Amino acid sequence: MSTSHPSSLPVLDQGRIAHLSLSASVHQTLREWLSGGELLPGQKLTGRALAERLGVSQTPVREAMLQLVAERALDLNPNRSVTVPVLNREKFVELRDMRVVLEGLAVRCAVQNCVEMEDCSGVLDTISELHGRMSAAKQRGDYSSTMKLNRTLHFMVYGLSGRHELVAMIQSLWARTGPYLNFLYQQGSPAAPEPHPHETLLYALRKGDADLAEEAIRRDILDGGKAVLDALPSGGRP
Repeated sequence: MSTSHPSSLPVLDQGRIAHLSLSASVHQTLREWLSGGELLPGQKLTGRALAERLGVSQTPVREAMLQLVAERALDLNPNRSVTVPVLNREKFVELRDMRVVLEGLAVRCAVQNCVEMEDCSGVLDTISELHGRMSAAKQRGDYSSTMKLNRTLHFMVYGLSGRHELVAMIQSLWARTGPYLNFLYQQGSPAAPEPHPHETLLYALRKGDADLAEEAIRRDILDGGKAVLDALPSGGRP
């Protein structure tokens, strides 16, 4: 049985490509807002308000929102409204435990890559600078910047893993748990352990110690999220 092949490729629709790129850009922005705690649990989102804020038409915003609904990072309610999901304690713990496993794998891969490349010092210096800026922002009570810098730091580390599919899965989990980061600062700045898990993680990356790196990220997720668990009710909507 022979298989025929077209003699030429389809005509490229530049307008469609540009539209898809815009929709992907809006999707990435909304996911970053969710991951960084800039959107709150239960918050209602409208295409019109988001389009005005982003300076785009409502079509790519609607497409991005529906994609996030499919990823379970947003809820589409029976009345067609879109809201940031509200999680109970059990669901948050389930997602948190998934993060521990996947982010632990990511940092192990990051250590391996740094060992094989022999020189990650430039990237690690940048990560160290981000941690310093994050600590300074937290010290002055600028928790919005603290959360954004924390996200940037983590995903710069995970980017060192070279595992793009793994990082994409971690991004999806952050989009679902990120809105709850605000609970960390409801009573002011929580006390950080000494040394900070970020500092231990950086040390492990520089020394090529995968076990220590995995333990540091585990501590960061579990110890750092205790205030969130304390604020969440048990049961209720899954």
